[in-house]
Amino acid sequence: MNAVRSLLAALAWLVAVLAIALGAAGLVTAMDAPPAGRERPALTVRGDAIVDPALDVIESELATLSADVDALGTQARGALASLVGSDMATVEGAIAAGDGLMVQVTLRVATIRQALAEVPLIGTPQARYQVSSAVRDRYDRLRAAAAEVDGLDGAWARLTTGSVAASRLSTLLAAHDQAVLSAAGLGRDAKYQEAVETLDVADAAISDSRRLRDVLAKTVDVVVLDQWLDRNAGYDVALRGLYQALDDVGGRVTQAVREAIDAEKAAKERLPADSRGLILIMGEIGRGGMNGAVIAIEQARGRLADALTPADAP
Repeated sequence: MNAVRSLLAALAWLVAVLAIALGAAGLVTAMDAPPAGRERPALTVRGDAIVDPALDVIESELATLSADVDALGTQARGALASLVGSDMATVEGAIAAGDGLMVQVTLRVATIRQALAEVPLIGTPQARYQVSSAVRDRYDRLRAAAAEVDGLDGAWARLTTGSVAASRLSTLLAAHDQAVLSAAGLGRDAKYQEAVETLDVADAAISDSRRLRDVLAKTVDVVVLDQWLDRNAGYDVALRGLYQALDDVGGRVTQAVREAIDAEKAAKERLPADSRGLILIMGEIGRGGMNGAVIAIEQARGRLADALTPADAP
């Protein structure tokens, strides 16, 4: 009987020792566990060392992309300002420079997206425990930055279209004015028939301008342009009538010639006094499409710059 009691006591003591040991082990384990939500750097340091260099290259490319978009915005603003000032040579230069930048932007974005797709570990199941959350967040930030220039090519295309329309209109109006001046010079030399034929060039320029006006009317207020075309076309008709009347009578002053002279003077008084009308026309074309394109480019530039800035940056 004593032997049984001794055995039971020994077993009870063994159970107690085991319980104490297990409890101590649990306490140590609890004390040694990382806080909730905290990663073990030792588990991700190797993966981070693999991913970070690839992200460094991508971030450098994105910085260059941001500089290209900055330069594109500069050319867009310059083109718009020059258009309003009717400086078409500067507009064309800005568009040509912007076209080159747009090609660079498109190629660089393609390169960046290819590099993002080839970053090691990212996108695999192992990334969750082999790459730290900070590095994964950095990857997501850079990928989002590359997406901020989506649609930039469309904005630039709208700006280019507006500038082409403005350039074409400016060329037509200049050709018209030059033809009228040439006709006036021939008229002063009593070359009336040649003057009438020269006015055919002015008429063609007005006709082409009216066709372009119909296209611009979809996006631009063409009230000022209509007034300019109507008044200049009216003067062309009056000037043609004067030279035709003079040619019919061999340059003598007849009643028909006097009436033609009065009609020419009246039409001339209705012409714009200066080039402010043309400036308004170009300004309307700018506001009708180019202005929106410039704003879109500036917004893309700002979003890209923000996306390249880490959220915890000062």
